[in-house]
Amino acid sequence: MIVISNSSPLIALSSIDALFILKSLFDVVYIPEAVFIETVENTPKPEQAKRILRAISEKYLIVKAPKKKHLFKRKIDMGERDVLNLALELNPNFVLLDDKKARKEAIDLGIKNTLLYTSTVLKLAEKEGFIKSYDEAMKNLSIQNNFIPEDESL
Repeated sequence: MIVISNSSPLIALSSIDALFILKSLFDVVYIPEAVFIETVENTPKPEQAKRILRAISEKYLIVKAPKKKHLFKRKIDMGERDVLNLALELNPNFVLLDDKKARKEAIDLGIKNTLLYTSTVLKLAEKEGFIKSYDEAMKNLSIQNNFIPEDESL
């Protein structure tokens, strides 16, 4: 299975010490270098960097640079651009992406059926028994000032 993640799922899950969910659900998740830089090198949160580095050292987060840089219709951040560039190269099973503009760009590129919100990942984790409660996880995210969009389709 091929899964690619943007920054927001990593930031959210690391803030509640739940990056293990990615390993439990997907085994391995790819992140582009721009996401690594944003979430590890440029973060003001040392605990977040530490948790993401641990996931990388445990080899369930893998940093991978896209080979090509595509042009996009919308102005989106470097992390989102590289996530979409990797998605175009790797044809992933899932792309973890919360940003509204980036999701619209992905849909225009034909990546629609593979998109997952962080909230969807949490719902899947609850369903599989990896976390006790989706509602509790969402509450803990809000306590940490992480407000992620909820997937209303589930």
